[in-house]
Amino acid sequence: MQGQGTDTVAEPGLRDRKRARTRQAIRTAGLDLFEELGFEGTTVDQICRRADVAHRTFFRYYECKEALLFGMDFGAAFLDAFAAAPAELELWAAFRHAGGVLDGQLEEPAEHTVRRRALRRGFIEIRSVREFALIMIDTVSQRVAAIVAERLGVDPLADLRPQAFAALMAGMTRRQVVDGNEMRSLEEWVEAFRVLLAGFEAPAPAEPAGAVR
Repeated sequence: MQGQGTDTVAEPGLRDRKRARTRQAIRTAGLDLFEELGFEGTTVDQICRRADVAHRTFFRYYECKEALLFGMDFGAAFLDAFAAAPAELELWAAFRHAGGVLDGQLEEPAEHTVRRRALRRGFIEIRSVREFALIMIDTVSQRVAAIVAERLGVDPLADLRPQAFAALMAGMTRRQVVDGNEMRSLEEWVEAFRVLLAGFEAPAPAEPAGAVR
């Protein structure tokens, strides 16, 4: 009985390691071929042959070859940390907490991160890569809005703050991922918004119907 229990516990770990090795093999093959042949010159079939995996196996791990240019579960770890930040922290403090936990990383730390980002910058003007980047950013933005709404305890359809916060995060992420510029600090972005809003004049409230001037 004891042996059975050990096998039951160990088997999921073995499966996880095998999946990780397969994902790594596909990712490494893809990045190598992108460097050798360019993005448009590389096909999924070539990646599969280089990684020695079946075609269907590729799509079990990646939805398309564009996904190889992004970290696994892009933004998920950072947003998980944001959502899990202590409830007593106000919104900005919770966001900073997440940044501290993961050192601001939107993608998983790995030895190929620098290669992947360099390739992404080189290929970002390719339509499919750019569109995939925007989809990834929009996905992150939607989850940011959901997390903010939950932390504030508000209805995101009635309260603009979750979407406003998400728009700020989308702008920051797009600046880094699509424009290829290093991410500026959160404080710099907030200050830029503060300066812009300081000069914004809210429209005068509408006069009630029938009011006498």
